[in-house]
Amino acid sequence: MNFKKRPFGLFLFFLFLPFVKSQKIDDTTVSKIVIEGNNKTKSFILFREIHHSLHEPVDTVKIRNDKNRLENLGIFSGVSWELLPLDDGTFILKYIVKESIQKTPPTIFPTYNESKGWSLNALWVFNNFRGRNQLMALSGSVGGEDTYGISFKDPWILNDHISFSINIMSNLYKNRFLNSDIELKSMEIGLGKWFGDKIKTEISLASESKIFKVAQEVNPYKYHYIYLNIKYDTRDIFWNPGKGLLFSSSFEYLRGYNFKIFHTLIWNQSLSFYLKLNHTQKKAVLALNGVVKKKIGYRDKFFQDYIGSSNTIRGWELPDSIEYIAEPFRFGHEYLQTSIEYRYEIIPKYITSYGIESGLGIVCFADAGLIIKNSYSNNLVPILFGSGIGIRIPFPIIGVLRFDFGLGIIDNKIKSNSFHFGIGQKF
Repeated sequence: MNFKKRPFGLFLFFLFLPFVKSQKIDDTTVSKIVIEGNNKTKSFILFREIHHSLHEPVDTVKIRNDKNRLENLGIFSGVSWELLPLDDGTFILKYIVKESIQKTPPTIFPTYNESKGWSLNALWVFNNFRGRNQLMALSGSVGGEDTYGISFKDPWILNDHISFSINIMSNLYKNRFLNSDIELKSMEIGLGKWFGDKIKTEISLASESKIFKVAQEVNPYKYHYIYLNIKYDTRDIFWNPGKGLLFSSSFEYLRGYNFKIFHTLIWNQSLSFYLKLNHTQKKAVLALNGVVKKKIGYRDKFFQDYIGSSNTIRGWELPDSIEYIAEPFRFGHEYLQTSIEYRYEIIPKYITSYGIESGLGIVCFADAGLIIKNSYSNNLVPILFGSGIGIRIPFPIIGVLRFDFGLGIIDNKIKSNSFHFGIGQKF
């Protein structure tokens, strides 16, 4: 928290300084709220996230919560605040924002996907489109996956915190463990709504087609897809939480038509908990997560999941057709996973001379999980473990880059080791 003195009111500034550092000041009020630094972002986008009222005592808890909400918009590299004393004893509450990268020029660059390999991507992103915190992206790629698509999202398209999204895409890639080419085409429309500050709901409707090609065999699927999700979220900062919890429960319903008539209901549930272990600028956080997936209805090998990757059990190499035969315990339709991480900021996030965020964090992690129901064996399914270290680098638009190295363990023996790359925190 910083203070700036004004030409008048210097005496009042020093008089009230000891009280400003407290949580609430009954004798001083905020008479005006201003925002600085939003060169492109519309002011109403910020003011709707600010809950500190005018003509009420200065409340630093509310101010910090406002700051977190502004940072969670994902369009600012940095957010700070200060109080400016006035002659009448009241204060101006000023929020200072530093806008992050707003758009990228049409760019061609190589990218790596852990399960699909290297691709040459073309991307044109408009973050904070029209200054309204909207995101629009045009993308395409060749190589490990051949894609093209367009997506648009407005997190608050209506006044009652209702979001809207649309995504149209075509994707051609290879399934590593089935040695099949997959051609996916999808059109999806989504709506969401916040209830208060902690409960978020979402519903998406999609029409998709998937064609699996194995040697001379072609397996086409067409289906309608419904996605329902509810979250209870008390995290302070979304990209790197220091405290709070996130509970998420979702249902996915697939109804096949045309080539194959089928019905599938999938239930995913996740619970994450974050505990800050210190009170310094370089925060240390203990993070815990548990995930369970259940499936009812139609099951087919083409819709299988596997464990052992950057988003499941780290330390295990991505499975190929050899592991598919030799390690059937890694494949199935239902699974249970848990993770624990110790996160420490070596270099807290800061803004570089180029106006983008950077920093460095380290992570020590341990993962465990198993396939709940395995169609290949009636024997007791073994538990897979993974443990290792990683680094986290804040990055514009996507939040954070994730690099991990881990050892894969089963039956108290090290079975594998692997590097992993991901975007965003694992949980």
